[in-house]
Amino acid sequence: MPVSGAAKLEETSVPTKRQPLTIKPGLPTPIYPDGGWFTVKSSPVTIVGSKEQIIQTLLKFDTYHTWNNFIPRVTNIVDPPRPNSDSDPTSTAPSRGVGTTIVMHARLFASIPFFKVRTGEEVTTINKEAGIVAWRARTVECERVHVITEAEYGTCQYQSFETFQKTPMTILIRLLLSIALKMRFDEWGQDLKAAVEAQNW
Repeated sequence: MPVSGAAKLEETSVPTKRQPLTIKPGLPTPIYPDGGWFTVKSSPVTIVGSKEQIIQTLLKFDTYHTWNNFIPRVTNIVDPPRPNSDSDPTSTAPSRGVGTTIVMHARLFASIPFFKVRTGEEVTTINKEAGIVAWRARTVECERVHVITEAEYGTCQYQSFETFQKTPMTILIRLLLSIALKMRFDEWGQDLKAAVEAQNW
């Protein structure tokens, strides 16, 4: 019996096997091409939307409070200047891109909503054609990578991971926070799906 399009979408949104808590050695990232000590990776999620729409939503840091339960607040957003070709070529205008710095207020434990950790981040990669967005922590040796892959029927598969280098700080992170990070990365994917699909593009 032929499988309908709706049934195929439902099948692709369900992971076939449980994701491991951490991956060792760590996966390569834009600034750590040789990988690292370990990686925390989210489960894949199917989003009805284009790569461009998903990337736009990821980079609208000032709207995270409307959809992102893991990062309910982003402050200190500083965009690098760029030449404004639409007017005076000698002037500059803000550009959300590589070099943008932010401070994320992370809610690591859903059961303790008032407990938040501030992390300074810097955008390292925006490759719209490849569907990759990445940023690195400014005080911990790690990089978070978001991968968007085009799929069937106007959908994309989204998955993210964070690779950590081995330092005294990341040893503690792996011991104490691996479970929380895996859960929050999975939650982020579901929240992103809801945010993209709710927008009137």
